[in-house]
Amino acid sequence: MGLGRGYAGGDRPGPEDLTAMRLLRTRVTSLEMKARPTVLAPIPFGAGTVAIAEVPSMPLAEYRALYRKVGEAHHWTSRLLSDERLKREIHDGDTKIFVMTVDGRRAGWFELDIRRTVNEVRIVHFGILPEHRGRGLAHVMLSRAIACAFAGNPNRVTIETNTLDHPAALALYQKHGFRPYALRDVQTPAIETLREPLRALS
Repeated sequence: MGLGRGYAGGDRPGPEDLTAMRLLRTRVTSLEMKARPTVLAPIPFGAGTVAIAEVPSMPLAEYRALYRKVGEAHHWTSRLLSDERLKREIHDGDTKIFVMTVDGRRAGWFELDIRRTVNEVRIVHFGILPEHRGRGLAHVMLSRAIACAFAGNPNRVTIETNTLDHPAALALYQKHGFRPYALRDVQTPAIETLREPLRALS
């Protein structure tokens, strides 16, 4: 998730863009779930106080900090946007952002795109902050993300991962009931190509 949208199937880059950046090839797996799970993943013993809450109109700087902490290692670039464009994306009425905290500290976040015209919800971004990995919290957050996505009774919930993402992502999604329905090979900019614009927007 988090691929540069122009290279994953949207607007194509011009020749001047291709000469200015290094592109990475990756395989994207699209997954879907059509039935709401009946149980939530339990919070691991000793994990602390875990809470997940929606954050309406999240400040741009806060969003960028979370996006960078999770996505920079995996070449996420789709949200490296100007203030105006980013605000239009994440403050849209059909976009919902949720943050998971552990003992009051941010541990992860996910973003939902509610596609009302086709009665679907897409989990656009999903990530555990590096310092909170390996504690079973991904299962906790994903089960809650699925529950939030199904709250409006969509026909299906979708999510994507690719070979640049965390290597455990695909297995995690499948363990929670997502099933692959499409594969595609794409090119996306290497994060170092866009690191300076990201810093300028921070």
